[in-house]
Amino acid sequence: MSRAAWIGAAAGVCLAWSGPGAAQAPGPLDLERVLTSVEAAYPPLLAARIERDLADGRLRAARGVYDLEVFAKLKATPDGYYEYSTVEAGAEQFLGLWGAALYGGYRLTGGEDLPDYYPQRTQGDGEATVGLRLPLLKGGAIDEERAQVARAEIGARAADPVVERQRLDFVRAGTVAWARWVAAGRKLAVSRELLRLARDRAAALEEQVAGGLRADIVLVDNRRLVVDREIGVLDAERAFRGAALALSLLYRGPDGTPVVPGEDQLPVDSLGPSSVPGAVDPEGAVEAALARRPELTLLALKAESAEVDAALARNGLLPQVHASVEAGRNFGEERYADRSATELRLGVEVKLPVQRREAGGKTLQAEAGLDRLYRELAFARETIAAEVRDAATALEAAVARMDRAALNVELALELQAAEQALFQAGSSDLLALQLREQAAFDARMKAVDAWLDAWSAWADWQAAVAGP
Repeated sequence: MSRAAWIGAAAGVCLAWSGPGAAQAPGPLDLERVLTSVEAAYPPLLAARIERDLADGRLRAARGVYDLEVFAKLKATPDGYYEYSTVEAGAEQFLGLWGAALYGGYRLTGGEDLPDYYPQRTQGDGEATVGLRLPLLKGGAIDEERAQVARAEIGARAADPVVERQRLDFVRAGTVAWARWVAAGRKLAVSRELLRLARDRAAALEEQVAGGLRADIVLVDNRRLVVDREIGVLDAERAFRGAALALSLLYRGPDGTPVVPGEDQLPVDSLGPSSVPGAVDPEGAVEAALARRPELTLLALKAESAEVDAALARNGLLPQVHASVEAGRNFGEERYADRSATELRLGVEVKLPVQRREAGGKTLQAEAGLDRLYRELAFARETIAAEVRDAATALEAAVARMDRAALNVELALELQAAEQALFQAGSSDLLALQLREQAAFDARMKAVDAWLDAWSAWADWQAAVAGP
């Protein structure tokens, strides 16, 4: 039997079974259909994609610092040496340009005339003001609010590599689960083939025993083989159903419900040893992996966020110097001679902690954290390069082992056929034939395991290079 023939025989036997909640789709279930289902309906991947919405929400919340704020105030002294009231309303807009904030409003003071040390005094119809507050040093280039926005923007950009990392893991899991299901189906077919040999031999042995050509013990031994191989088939059926259920967690229908594939959906002719690519270029793939692996993007974004923290911490070492400029315009009756119709007011406020221990400690933490991230990023690049090279050698070895296992099957089947001919001619006994059949069975099982290992190695390779 040729290599292609035993592969087809191993995959071609049908078992019509579907577990609870199963739904059958027509045609063989190939890997592409499984991976398409993973991309479209696998719940953990759908949940991971919600991270984009969460990141967008955090960014929108952080940008609230730029929201226009309106305010209104009412102060009154109904009983006192001076009885008066002040009504004030206005709006303030944080510009984000060097920490500047623009504000404006209207204020009206009524009641008794006030002395000149009451700055809120207005003429008869009130005062309109517009002003600008500007931090000259601390809080100028960056402040906590703008740092939060920058972090949120980086977080929004980090959502895609977070999702991509999980997608790669789930695609690998889908590939391995599909390959295990196919391998379990092939092992079931091989187990059934071994059982069929013992059953087909029973009638001929009964005739030979009846004719005195064989001893009764040979017939008993063959019956024992039938029972033993029936147990093997039962075990193989259970393993196949378990693999189908495991695959159903990743393979889903259009409505998102798990689909438990039956044996009638096993691929027959479309797969074989040559279906697993074995020739890869590890050195060329290293550069591609370094450009595509989402872990590196995430670490780079973490470093970018740490740069924001470091800039904020260094800015905190500067003295706080706030400058303000305000223009006011009074309207109506001139109640106060010392208040001009138009006034320009300037102000400067300076504040600085002497020891600056808080700012110094934060700066030290931020710079140390940034140094750690850059070291982690360098090591991650080295790790990925090693993973790619290791995955390449593992794939090459798995494909070579799969080819040798297929050759082993051919030789074992050839020996089995020769022993069968000798047995039929009476030149061999049942024990020798059993050993040949068992050797061929073991070789075919090892070949299936080698095929599965090759597909697992291919899945690892694709994950290492962040392939499609």
